Amino acid sequence: MKVLHGISECRTAGLARCVATLGVFDGVHIGHRHVLTETVLYGQERRAPSVVVTFGTHPKGVINGTPPQLITSLRHRLRLFDALGLDAAVILEFDETLRSTPARDFAREVFGHVLHSQLVILGCDTRFGRGGEGDLTLLREIGRECGFDAINADAVMLSGTKVSSTRIRQSVLRGDLADAARMLGRPVTILGTVVEGDRRGRTLGWPTANLDLHHEVRPPHGVYGVEVLVGQARHLGLCNIGYRPTFDAPPASNPETWVSRDAFDRIEVHLLDFSGDLYGRDIELRFLHRIRDELKFSGKNELVAQLARDRAHFEEWLRGPSG
Repeated sequence: MKVLHGISECRTAGLARCVATLGVFDGVHIGHRHVLTETVLYGQERRAPSVVVTFGTHPKGVINGTPPQLITSLRHRLRLFDALGLDAAVILEFDETLRSTPARDFAREVFGHVLHSQLVILGCDTRFGRGGEGDLTLLREIGRECGFDAINADAVMLSGTKVSSTRIRQSVLRGDLADAARMLGRPVTILGTVVEGDRRGRTLGWPTANLDLHHEVRPPHGVYGVEVLVGQARHLGLCNIGYRPTFDAPPASNPETWVSRDAFDRIEVHLLDFSGDLYGRDIELRFLHRIRDELKFSGKNELVAQLARDRAHFEEWLRGPSG
């Protein structure tokens, strides 16, 4: 999948007669995947490049002053877009200039003059342009001027309610990973870069990879059984989310120093069947099973004994009821 940053890169990429869609697509949940898959299928049917136009920063960060916690960072979304078969992703920076751009100007420029679209597919409630004034009716009007068609993808409902990134974010934060997974159409995942830690796990015989999550939302503190994607390889692992109370003091609760829970979280994963250097690599964790809360132990020996029990518990869970 080509990744193009901004209008200038897009102009020189040679894209023409595209089938395009537009959105943040945070989470790439089942509703998003419906829109994106339709874009890919229409592109294949028309022998045209399928293109997603997305944003490097969440528009709500500019509109409301504070961006929401992301389910999937831009880097994570790009991986998911690629897996769906899209030919190109165009990344626009949502700033005050873009925020104030009239919907007509935006549609003419991006879908008409830059992508030379033949079809644009919007999500059922997608709005664009200054103040969200752009909708399907306006887009069809612009399409008649610029030579493209425009359609809405149907809404995706689950238990009578429309799937949304907000609902998924809330489910992840309260630890209802099964509910979030139903809306995502896949397990809850986080993408992080492996960074240098204090190497304490190695001294315990349980080496861990420490992750920088790029501000992605994560489940509550605890120990989880996970599937770990390292490149194309899949491994099983144990992930701890928290502040490691056995070794570290709890984060300050003073409002003057407290930023957020996430600012103090450590995300560490021990791969059960892997040895090697992961520093600097992006790895993806898929949360399969919550094992327990994060606990404080009296010392290293008690912690190591519990880790062995955690592994046995996860392996038994993987075998299932029939064992």
